[in-house]
Amino acid sequence: MRPSLTAPIVALAVALASCAPSSPTGDASPDPPDAARDPAPDAGSRAAAPATRVDPPFGEIVRALSEPGAAFLSNNLVSNETSYLQVAPDLARIARPGGAYLGVGPEQNFTYLAIARPELAFLVDVRRENLLLHLLYKAAFAEAATRSQFLALMIGRPWDAASDPGAEASIEAVVAHATRAPPDEAAFAAAHARLLARIERSLGARPDTSDRGALEAAHRAFFKDGLDLRFELAASGRRYPRLGDLLAATDPEGRQAGFLASEAPFRFVQRLEREDRVIPVIGDFAGDRALPGVAAEIRRRGLTVSVFYVSNVEQYLFDPGVWTRWTRNVAALPTDEASLFVRAYLDQGRRHPAELPGHRTATVLQPIQAFLAHDNASRYRSFWSVATDAAPSSADAGAPGR
Repeated sequence: MRPSLTAPIVALAVALASCAPSSPTGDASPDPPDAARDPAPDAGSRAAAPATRVDPPFGEIVRALSEPGAAFLSNNLVSNETSYLQVAPDLARIARPGGAYLGVGPEQNFTYLAIARPELAFLVDVRRENLLLHLLYKAAFAEAATRSQFLALMIGRPWDAASDPGAEASIEAVVAHATRAPPDEAAFAAAHARLLARIERSLGARPDTSDRGALEAAHRAFFKDGLDLRFELAASGRRYPRLGDLLAATDPEGRQAGFLASEAPFRFVQRLEREDRVIPVIGDFAGDRALPGVAAEIRRRGLTVSVFYVSNVEQYLFDPGVWTRWTRNVAALPTDEASLFVRAYLDQGRRHPAELPGHRTATVLQPIQAFLAHDNASRYRSFWSVATDAAPSSADAGAPGR
């Protein structure tokens, strides 16, 4: 690892070393009642931190790790992966709690966080808009007393505490309560002002004019379309899933396993967000700053990567020079035999052997060290070879790595 990549983080830690340990900056309001809280992870699932370690403030680490943003061909306010819960049962069974989580994209990360139960998370995306979206989500997690209020804040609707359906409510009851009032411009303006104030406190600075405009545009998209908000791809005629459908989706065992489907996953993610342990970063997976800096920060905290949700980003990395920079960045991460990739394949004319009926996407797991060993021995030649490595056999699939 080049020293220049880790210097911003080390400098921030040294500058703060003489200060008292900082308290979480994400929430000025009290936690929910004890009965509604998700239990904290067992002490054994949390990495032991050196007593003298001082972590950089949230806003400082976001700025230190982030690269300049880049444009992309889609509007990713909402996931387009209907299969994101396909791996939920296996992930819950084999993911090791207490490590570091890495992810990309919007709200599906919250479900994976709730399943994997990490100590720390970095959400790395090339688009600045994704960072701003996660700042909105962070603010809503900090502000919300209940799942219904969280959803109402995100879609800019009024929320009534007296009639909240409560901790035992189904996702259908939560959605019904959050959307019971029609869209109202005054309610949106009030919700946006509250979230923007939270964002400013989290960052320790007021977003500039451009970022404030982008934050309002993203929030207004949720306000305008509500639970009908969808992923949008330029020049595509495909109809992608609604946000409401994604929130109510089921895993292969028929369970609604999304982060808003029940109280425990919501409270776990809320706690991570309130404690500044979900850190959005602008970065190219094959870049020279963001992922190497994330790797250095994970090592500094004494953690190992437990889960890295890469979605289908690798299909854009197969230029030979780019691919080697990507695998270099993966190799720099602190991993072990239990570290996992969660990978999505989007059907673009060739059906994945693991694709389930009724889906256009397939989601699969792969050990990160197995990926590196395969690529070192015989470099992957296409995204198909990566996405089908260790997938169920199929006459349509061909041999893994072909």
